Amino acid sequence: MADSSKINAPFEILYEDQHLVVLSKSAGLLSQGDSSGEPSLVDLLRTHFGRNYVGLIHRLDRNTSGLMVVAKRSKSAERLTEQLQSGELDRQYHAILWGKFENTQKQKWEHFLLKNESTNEVRVVPSGTRNTKSATLWVEPLQALIHPHSKDPVTLARFTLETGRSHQIRVQAQAMKHPLIGDTKYGNAKSMTLFSRPALHSCSLQFTHPMSKEKMSFIQRYSSDILEIFSTVLE
Repeated sequence: MADSSKINAPFEILYEDQHLVVLSKSAGLLSQGDSSGEPSLVDLLRTHFGRNYVGLIHRLDRNTSGLMVVAKRSKSAERLTEQLQSGELDRQYHAILWGKFENTQKQKWEHFLLKNESTNEVRVVPSGTRNTKSATLWVEPLQALIHPHSKDPVTLARFTLETGRSHQIRVQAQAMKHPLIGDTKYGNAKSMTLFSRPALHSCSLQFTHPMSKEKMSFIQRYSSDILEIFSTVLE
């Protein structure tokens, strides 16, 4: 098990061999290029690998930090993608959410999501709505906190995805009245002022190596900007 608590912009490599790389992406870096033309993780990895092929198995939103696995060869990408689809590739996230949870037990959230491609915004809609995608995750409230500066109640929670939808954690948290602090797209008027970005970090990654079949496990509990504000209150 690899454990890292600090990263350097724009990403830090935690493990690399001829088949794949495990890295921690900093907030602010695009996973893949878009219409803005700004450099992305894929662009930087092409330079690092010295070749054009980059097998992006999963993505993190631009302002989400944390762990990712990226394939260096097509066969590795194919096998890792199969693990992602079957649920064997386990991804967990830490987030700091607005408010205090009345139900502190691990719980399952299920919604139907509809994405507006022109605005890149997702919303929860009733089942049966056309062009929706089902979204399922588990959330476990870990620690009730008081924001050190604003003194508002917030909650550290761990998310485990069963589906990988665009903005899924952020939209489902909003629907459950616990938006991520710092989320200016899906937060409320107060919550969005409490952090510089959506307070979401990919904290755990587990999978089977596509070639050696070795069990791989990586943990990075918090990003540096979360620790900068919350280190005195996190257990």
